[in-house]
Amino acid sequence: MAKNKNLGKLSISDMRKLINKKAGMNIAHNLNEDSPTIVKDWIPTGSRWLDSIICRGKLAGIPVGKIVEIAGLESTGKSYMAAQIAANAQKKGMVVVIFDSESAIDPKFLEKTGCNVEDLIYVQATSVELVLETIEELLDSGEQMLFVWDSLALTPAISDVEGDFNPNSSMAVKARVLSKGMSKLTISIANSQSTFLVLNQLKTNIPQG
Repeated sequence: MAKNKNLGKLSISDMRKLINKKAGMNIAHNLNEDSPTIVKDWIPTGSRWLDSIICRGKLAGIPVGKIVEIAGLESTGKSYMAAQIAANAQKKGMVVVIFDSESAIDPKFLEKTGCNVEDLIYVQATSVELVLETIEELLDSGEQMLFVWDSLALTPAISDVEGDFNPNSSMAVKARVLSKGMSKLTISIANSQSTFLVLNQLKTNIPQG
């Protein structure tokens, strides 16, 4: 590749513009002005105790511009906390999109936690690929958004749905899809100051006798 002989004559600002033009998006930043690495805002979780633990010295919540996971055993309050976070995100003017893998979210439950159901986008999470691709497309809208995925554990990959019931026939496909998808979304989420909240269900080990 030929070197740009005039590159040394460019200012730092011009170099950033050159990099951003080449990338087709803003990836070169002035860390003192528009750093995408610093958390500038938080969405309260509904628990003042938890919010104060997350960021020492202030009532914070989940960080805006990041991918956040809430993991726990079944019936430990993950969906309840996510609903409270969604309600607080709406109060901040964020667009909320909920991906539901169980088709089990009750609109009255959301309303009781403070959500405006009319202004909320509900999507049935039919596959991991659908969730990730939808988020990628919606991020191009320029809106500040909160994406809630309930839950990762119960959302299949396309190959899981189309294949048989043998778990070995699509082994590790979901993990590879997630690895690629999360890598693609991280920068876009940071630059749009959106948030991706992933709920994940943990399983206890069943002892073998």
